[in-house]
Amino acid sequence: MRKVILVLVVFVAIVKAQAQELRATVKVLSPEIQTTNKDVFVALENTIQSFLNGYTFTEHKYSDEERIACSFILTIEAMNGARFDGNLQVQYSRPVFGSQYNSPVLNVLDKDVVFSYRENEPIEFQQNTFTTNLSSILAFYSYTIIGMDRSTFKSNGGDAEFAIAQSIVTTAQSSGGASGWKSFDGNKNRFWISDALNSPAFEPVKECLYLYHRQGLDLMHMSSNHKQALTTITTALRKLEEPNQKRPNSYLMNLFFDAKNPEIISLYSEAESLGVDIKGLQAMLESIDRTHASSYSKFGR
Repeated sequence: MRKVILVLVVFVAIVKAQAQELRATVKVLSPEIQTTNKDVFVALENTIQSFLNGYTFTEHKYSDEERIACSFILTIEAMNGARFDGNLQVQYSRPVFGSQYNSPVLNVLDKDVVFSYRENEPIEFQQNTFTTNLSSILAFYSYTIIGMDRSTFKSNGGDAEFAIAQSIVTTAQSSGGASGWKSFDGNKNRFWISDALNSPAFEPVKECLYLYHRQGLDLMHMSSNHKQALTTITTALRKLEEPNQKRPNSYLMNLFFDAKNPEIISLYSEAESLGVDIKGLQAMLESIDRTHASSYSKFGR
């Protein structure tokens, strides 16, 4: 009896050690589709959620509480038989040590989502093999999220996942037909996200992710030394100036600030009272984050 119990304990421990990486919430919306039967959208939502939460993307071991919380909101804009056209919003926020706060890291709206799906059809994915456009899109963002999460905890910690995401782009390109995978499909798509995350020119962005979160936000909430933490965050943000000079107004930089801008404004609201030197930082941020430039006038207020 003891041996049986021991075997069960070991089995449970192995299952937990090999738990999947993501804890994704999925929503499929279809406000523009005129149909009385919405069952296919419910089935699609359940199928996507099962795939994201049931597939093991890496060899890294995640306990259940370590799984990465994220959300996928798929809005179907047109439907013709088994063909679906729409957009996908992907969001990921990282928990900050010693707090109940989650820091937004990725907030992307992909407008090039076209795929075929039949009700209750499973989603299958294999690295280096194109199966469907839907599985490739979901896997691409899954690896990107895992890579970004690991990059916030360890310097260059997500490089392996970013490389896999890039291989998905390359494989999807060779399949032909679907948009969003090629450089000439536009300047804001999956190709450009992957290209930047694997380019030496954008290494400072990944350095920023690590310093900002691990040495900045985590320190801020684990200790009372807010001044040191904010000084480190300032150093992290200044690293973004170099890649912006090499590739102005890049999509990756746009995504960074779309996620981070409100948080940055909030963090620096107390900079002057803490005695943190932010001279020149406001002007730099206004220059490289033109979309939110006017918001930086709130610095120190």
